[in-house]
Amino acid sequence: MRKLYRAESGTVSVYLILIIVPIFLIQAVLIDYARVKAAEREADTAARAAIRSVLSAYDQDLAAYGLFGLTGETNDSSELFRHIFKENLSGASTGAFYKLLDTRPEASGDTIAPLYTLANHTVFEGQVLDTMKYQAPLEFALEIADKIQKPGAAKILANGALYAKEAEKFERLLNKREEAMDKAWQDVEALMKKIRSWYSSYQARITELNRLAELIGLNTAEDVAGRIKTLEVQISSLSASMSDLNRTIAAAAMAGPEAAGAVQGMMENLNSMQMRMNELTTDLSKWKELLENILKYAALIAVIRAEVVIDDELAQKMQKAIQEQLLEAKKANDELNTELKRLSTGQAEELKAFEAFKSIKIISEDEFRLYQTGIGTGAALFSGFRNKIETINVYTNSQADAARTANEAYYTKMEETYQRQQQIEAERSMQSAGIRQEKAKQRGKIQAALDKAKQAMGSCSKDQEEGLMVSPYEKLEKGGSGRLYGKYMSLNEVDPTTGTSSTFTLEGKPDDEIQLSMSLLGKLGQLSEGIRNEVFINEYAVSQFNYRTFGIEKDNGGQLKPIHALSEPAAHKLPQQEVEYLLYGFDSCMKNISAAYGEMFAFRFAVHMVEELMDPKKEMLNVGSPLLVLLAAAAEAGVQALEDMNELTEGKAVPISSKLTSPVVTFTYKDYLRVFLLLHSNDRRLMARMQSLIEINTDKPLDKAVTYVQGTANSSVSLWFLPGLMKLLNGAGVSSCEVADNRCTFRSQTNLAY
Repeated sequence: MRKLYRAESGTVSVYLILIIVPIFLIQAVLIDYARVKAAEREADTAARAAIRSVLSAYDQDLAAYGLFGLTGETNDSSELFRHIFKENLSGASTGAFYKLLDTRPEASGDTIAPLYTLANHTVFEGQVLDTMKYQAPLEFALEIADKIQKPGAAKILANGALYAKEAEKFERLLNKREEAMDKAWQDVEALMKKIRSWYSSYQARITELNRLAELIGLNTAEDVAGRIKTLEVQISSLSASMSDLNRTIAAAAMAGPEAAGAVQGMMENLNSMQMRMNELTTDLSKWKELLENILKYAALIAVIRAEVVIDDELAQKMQKAIQEQLLEAKKANDELNTELKRLSTGQAEELKAFEAFKSIKIISEDEFRLYQTGIGTGAALFSGFRNKIETINVYTNSQADAARTANEAYYTKMEETYQRQQQIEAERSMQSAGIRQEKAKQRGKIQAALDKAKQAMGSCSKDQEEGLMVSPYEKLEKGGSGRLYGKYMSLNEVDPTTGTSSTFTLEGKPDDEIQLSMSLLGKLGQLSEGIRNEVFINEYAVSQFNYRTFGIEKDNGGQLKPIHALSEPAAHKLPQQEVEYLLYGFDSCMKNISAAYGEMFAFRFAVHMVEELMDPKKEMLNVGSPLLVLLAAAAEAGVQALEDMNELTEGKAVPISSKLTSPVVTFTYKDYLRVFLLLHSNDRRLMARMQSLIEINTDKPLDKAVTYVQGTANSSVSLWFLPGLMKLLNGAGVSSCEVADNRCTFRSQTNLAY
């Protein structure tokens, strides 16, 4: 045994076995590992081919809109996926080469999972952008941007919008100042009426008090009353004596002739007493008259002192109200002056109407100062008159003259101020009245144009309104979030009630309609700034859907323009109104058509206003009212806008402007829809409405139209060598397949979108 152990025969063979067997094992494992990896790669390729085949079965109706989505049954897609996957595996091939890999599908584990649909705004937008990325830039550049931007029209239009805004601002300040000046003058006239009445009244009373004072002299009421009482006692005593004497005379006369002498004596005595009675009665009357004058004097003193207090308080109150109105007017005047200095004069080079701001009258500081100090001084002098009245007790000639002087002082100052300001106010009032009258005249013309525009909005035909047994609008809008628009907004987690599109109903007052119309122009300068996606989506709207003049638009040669849209807009469920619905989202044809007409009229109205403002009448520039210049321009523009709208709604093109661009540069109804889509850009609402219309027209719910698919399939490949060792390798993480018997099974997953 020891010899066998120490023997050297066969050593080489054992050594070779120890070297070759591991090499063989390693090669066997590597061969199977390589085959597994090749099979996995083959299965992944087959899965991608299967997914592409599934996606190739896109819906043809949606494809007409440039959209791609699967709308068929899931079972059909799964069956197609399974079939294509199997056919692209080597196990289905008969060639000798493919037998190196006998990859074959497993019976279970195949799945098709839809991930996104065309209801998703991000997906929908992506497909729209891909569809329009070649067409939209060209269309927009040729039809919109070049026509407005290159000739510089947008800048002038924006200046027109600026003029309207500035005119309205200055009008508010002018109205504020003029209203304050009017109220102040009304109060001045009321105060002057009081002053004149007070002056006459106090002047008469001072004269009367002076007269009474001269009559009364140094007498007092107590002294006079005592004197009257004494006289009354004397008269009473004398009257009693005369009565007794009369009875005595009567008795003596009855005594006979012998008493004649006595009677004669008594009669003479009676006559003497009567004369005395007459003297006493006369004195009594004079003293009573004096007492009456004293009482009248005292009463008049009390009245004049009481009334002068009341009148002074009223004068000060009225003066304060006048000063407050003048301060308000001065504040507005100062704001006007500041705004005029702020306003650049450069715009007048492009828009002559800006010269109208130069004619606005600014009231000078001296004018305000004279007005305010005149009223203030007059009121202060009246207070001085009050003080004088309160200090005078006896209206002697000197005191009465002092009171008259004080009365004359406030009256003279107020009369002087009134007469000076009356001339100024008369001129201001005449000018304001003329401006108001002219404004009313121009507003009347504008209102007439607006009324005609409302009548010319047009109406929807029976086909446009009804279309189906059940109006499409019942499915689109009415009923809130349960309808299509609400559905697509909710699917994208957007509140269906969020925001509304701007509309021009032409129901407002002329001034409001002017500002609304001009506001459109101010946005034109932003048309080419960062709006790529919006342009693409908007162009998709006007190219895939119909509108009011769809099918009747003519080219420059008067021929009908060809229609290239594969979606056949003429056959849609909402004839000649779809883009209008996309813009405004109202629940009836008439509302949407009217909204588009109103806004289009407003746009043409604004453009013609700018044209008129470029060269307004000279007499208008010198009136001092920029708003009147704007109203006069609007009155002319309204008539011209009506003529434009008649052309546009007939499918004709009208020049953008006769002054801003060449007459050959025109816009059609469709072009204005492009502009409005951009001005009211809101992709969320627009895409939800487009999705709703597409579902209405195709009867294909876009929330069922799959655009992103995930496919999963199981397949396996046979192991030629040592499955157990491969299983150990899988446990170590070297391979991901699962070993069962002599086959290795693995899972292929791929995602693909249109």
